[in-house]
Amino acid sequence: MNRDVVIIGGGPAGVACAIWLKKLGVDCLLLEASGRLGGLQTRSPYENLWIPGVQGKTGQAVAASLEAHARALDIDMRMNSPALSVDGLRVATAEGVFDARFIVIATGSRPRAAGFKAAQVVAIGPGEPMEALDVSGRRVAILGGGDNAFDQARFVRDRGGQVTVFSRTPPRAQAGLRALVSDVPVVVGPYEADQAAMTVNDRPFDAFGVMFGFEAVIPAGLSSKLENGYVAVDREGRTSLPGVYACGEVTDFWHPCVTTATAHGIQVAKQISLRLIGS
Repeated sequence: MNRDVVIIGGGPAGVACAIWLKKLGVDCLLLEASGRLGGLQTRSPYENLWIPGVQGKTGQAVAASLEAHARALDIDMRMNSPALSVDGLRVATAEGVFDARFIVIATGSRPRAAGFKAAQVVAIGPGEPMEALDVSGRRVAILGGGDNAFDQARFVRDRGGQVTVFSRTPPRAQAGLRALVSDVPVVVGPYEADQAAMTVNDRPFDAFGVMFGFEAVIPAGLSSKLENGYVAVDREGRTSLPGVYACGEVTDFWHPCVTTATAHGIQVAKQISLRLIGS
């Protein structure tokens, strides 16, 4: 169970890191907690207009392409295999314990729930959860004032929902996105959203869309230094722990998106390969 590199997380950063390590001749193992590679892209049934060169592909299609590439290279992957704990350079899984010369934390981020619970009438974060809501002719409260809040408000409106956006502070969403839903009511200021009663400021709603941004997924036992809740790294992707690197959205190192996460994973792979050669 000894490996040169164990990568925790099979999103764009982790897959890119694994692909480059494999091409550079480095023995690596990729651990993915779910049954699919692709991270947050697996949640997106929408065309991804932000990745250069993949116009016409949904986020889920991008995720499928990442997985197909990894499988074509015969990368050693363990699906449905979350890291139960990370202790130094040792990773515990349900399958057993893996010791590595280097560990890469690529666990990404997840939608922030802020005390709400996913349910048939409550979607946490954009994408698949929102698409699963029955919104036609129903009153839907979108909680949050960022890009995703206004984007999802547009989708709800276009599917026949009666949508209202609630933002505690002046909306920070792009002006272009706000303009697309100029007909949607936006309530700015303090509010109380009660999931049990399905009310916002005592006003009844049939469904909630919780769009409070994202938070890092930190593996249990990881004692690395954090910054604003994300794993702190230097420009080479090194954490405060010897031999432990991190890349992608778990680090908040660059503007979080698929392209930057992929690039970060590649950078980390290159740095690790150089260190292995030097050793």
